[in-house]
Amino acid sequence: MDRQNSITLEGITNFLQAGALLRHGSQWILIEGPFTAQPTPNSVEISVFCPDFYDLTAPARWFGKARYTLSTEELRRICEVYLAQEPRTAEPLMTARWEEPRLEDFAEALSVIQSRIEKNEIQKAVPAVFARTNQTVTAQDRAQMLLKLSQAPATLFAYGFWKDGEGVLGATPETLFDFSKGVLKTMALAGTCPKSESTERESLLSDEKEMLEHRLVVEDLKERLSAWGTVQASAPYILELPTLYHLKTDISVVCQNQPNFVELVKALHPTPALGVAPRSAGYTWMKALPGQQGRRWFGGPFAFIGAEEALCLVGIRNLQWSQDSAMIGSGCGVVAASELDREWRELFQKRLSVKKILGLEV
Repeated sequence: MDRQNSITLEGITNFLQAGALLRHGSQWILIEGPFTAQPTPNSVEISVFCPDFYDLTAPARWFGKARYTLSTEELRRICEVYLAQEPRTAEPLMTARWEEPRLEDFAEALSVIQSRIEKNEIQKAVPAVFARTNQTVTAQDRAQMLLKLSQAPATLFAYGFWKDGEGVLGATPETLFDFSKGVLKTMALAGTCPKSESTERESLLSDEKEMLEHRLVVEDLKERLSAWGTVQASAPYILELPTLYHLKTDISVVCQNQPNFVELVKALHPTPALGVAPRSAGYTWMKALPGQQGRRWFGGPFAFIGAEEALCLVGIRNLQWSQDSAMIGSGCGVVAASELDREWRELFQKRLSVKKILGLEV
């Protein structure tokens, strides 16, 4: 793979047709396609591993043709050059008409989950709902959204992967793990309050329902990570995002041996922040909840893997698309005390935050 610190107009054009993206710190890593799939890791180059939320069996690691490392200013400049050169051939995604998820479907999902909780089969599950449009995402849309993403706060990881007319692009606050120099870091990120409701609700740190959601994730991760060493965890604290507050606990392990990164993904995904507690109850049964068609990457692991380092994001707060449609998902943790109206508002605020961060809000 060719590695460069600058990108040409031809390079950005190719990247916007088939590309992968990660903002890591203040740097933007762009991988230009076309991509080839390999089942085993390359010893030097970064690969992308982003299986379906419900299916981790696909072994493919995607390798591109060229990799670029850009500053935010360089990314903005080349996107602006591209947009000035390329005539728009389709309506911009910003004008798309979105069909919102149905409250009736979510009410049914909530009922199914709380029934299982009442029977002591589970303690928590995280259903997802989706807003959909029949408009797809063009290369020009991607360039425009990258310009908007370049303004995203440092608390968010910008990421994306697209090829063959389908893909995903977003900015997630959550990592499944970050491994570097022998230290495995992760987080429990569960428990949410929209900023619009913060003056009407007690602090997340005092909210019994939200703290229960959070503790289930913390306890699960501690148990899972203990296989790699002694687990250290911070006290829970409040993470502030542009439109939401979240409960967060930082967790780390000093590993005696470097993990197999793909096996680590499979061991951790999904945490109860996106799946089910306890894990022994399984999570694929959520496929049968209404409105799940085309979920694919939403909430799934999104890993950038090198020879000795890896960063795996949790694929939320994103837009994903196929050749003829696009969708924005949102999920919420359901426990026994969950209330339909409150969860429904939270789901809306999460989708709205995606539209804002990508510049899709009209």
